[in-house]
Amino acid sequence: MKYRLPVTITRLGKDAYMARCDVVRATATADTPEEAIKCLREAIDEMVAEYGEGAVFQDVGEEIEVRVIEVGQ
Repeated sequence: MKYRLPVTITRLGKDAYMARCDVVRATATADTPEEAIKCLREAIDEMVAEYGEGAVFQDVGEEIEVRVIEVGQ
């Protein structure tokens, strides 16, 4: 089964990025946003191999909708 997961990319420094998926509680870091996402996919694959698909994706609903909001002035 394929899952649609929300991923947040955060710049940590000049050449450091973090990709985070809160719904499966996974995080990865790398030198570029694309590389961080690749590492996150690998981390999630390893979690599935270790704990099983049901355990890793237990909090993932049928359809996840991600929206970006702005707050402040």
